[in-house]
Amino acid sequence: MSELLIGLAALGLGVVVGLVVRHTGRAPARPDDARELLNAADDLEYGLNAVLNFGPLSSTELTSVDLVAKYDRLVAVGGVDQAVLGALRDRLDQIALHPYPEQHQLFAAVREDEAAVWLALRDAVGSGAAQHAAASEARRLLDDVRRGRRGAPVVSGRELVRV
Repeated sequence: MSELLIGLAALGLGVVVGLVVRHTGRAPARPDDARELLNAADDLEYGLNAVLNFGPLSSTELTSVDLVAKYDRLVAVGGVDQAVLGALRDRLDQIALHPYPEQHQLFAAVREDEAAVWLALRDAVGSGAAQHAAASEARRLLDDVRRGRRGAPVVSGRELVRV
């Protein structure tokens, strides 16, 4: 019985010492700005990949992808050239301005007449092409963000992997 009490006391002492050492030994880790910039760029690229791979997207689908929030996260991190951010914002606006027709709009066009069907098809093809072109250009701009600003030294992979 005494061995069990000694074991429980040692376990309790180990837990207390572990908690004290963990909280007093080091400052809380703050994410590196370069790492946060890469994470924000990756998040935005994930949304752009949804447009490219599953697009064209309707307005409700674009709302669920939420490219604007991903862009705002990239802006909040900072460290990106304003010209690149402006061009990126223009491409995201182009994607938002050309939503694919909603399903109920397509069904309504089919019920109306042949001219309405052709107009709906033209809008669908045009929105698909516009979204694809804008998303491709936005991905190219994100590659520029990852490489760094013009004139700024390129950050090596070892510096970004550092923990």
